[in-house]
Amino acid sequence: IHQILLYIYNFFILTNLIMDKKPQDIQAFFLGKIDYLTCLRFQEKINSLVYSNEINQTILFLEHNNVLTYGSNEKISDEEIKQLNKENKNLSHVRTSRGGQVTLHNPGQLICYPIINLKNYFEGVLDYVKFLEKSIIRSLDHYAIKSHTVNNRRGIWVNGEPNEKYVANKNPSGEKIAAIGLKVIKYITLHRFTLNVNNNLYMFKIITPCGMPGLEVNSIKNISNQEINLYEVAQKICISMSEILQIPIELDTEITNLGVKID
Repeated sequence: IHQILLYIYNFFILTNLIMDKKPQDIQAFFLGKIDYLTCLRFQEKINSLVYSNEINQTILFLEHNNVLTYGSNEKISDEEIKQLNKENKNLSHVRTSRGGQVTLHNPGQLICYPIINLKNYFEGVLDYVKFLEKSIIRSLDHYAIKSHTVNNRRGIWVNGEPNEKYVANKNPSGEKIAAIGLKVIKYITLHRFTLNVNNNLYMFKIITPCGMPGLEVNSIKNISNQEINLYEVAQKICISMSEILQIPIELDTEITNLGVKID
């Protein structure tokens, strides 16, 4: 009888451990400032572990130093990248596998890397993108900033016309405050959206953001006339995501709780 009771007890404990880790669970971490290439390797490692169900789905929030990243649609060679990095010591240039075109990351810009399984929540990539856009819009509402999407243009806009029609080779009215560039590997997402919070907007004038000449950009700080804590904004985004997906998403600052090291 003792052996039978022990077997039942062990079975009960094992079942609870398995049930505690649901495929739909999402954990979120705020990492502070991290080098772009280091972060890229880190999220690729997490992507593989999420795919094999070794860890829960993960959302990373952080900021980068000055770096220009080129999407898969950008026509730039590895040699050109090397030359640009030799000429610009304070601005790194990196070619990535994400969709989209050239994007600037700089301190004060909040970057969100969701690494989640699309099959758990979404009908496809477009449904996922709409979820990200809705999460950003809801989060900006907390700062009394009205924002919107634009037809056939990815990202979030402010001070423009929400219902304007798409016109090829013409920028939408208003300014862009958030950009989205993604990749999906075996239904597991990679790469990010960026939200301009406190960052230097003048730097965007050195590039053609998202391949749109003359594109105007804006930030939370520029609109609200006050500097906003990045961690606070990340919390607001987690709340918005949690409300939309109707699951708990808590923001943690202890990366050791993830169980994956940043190399």
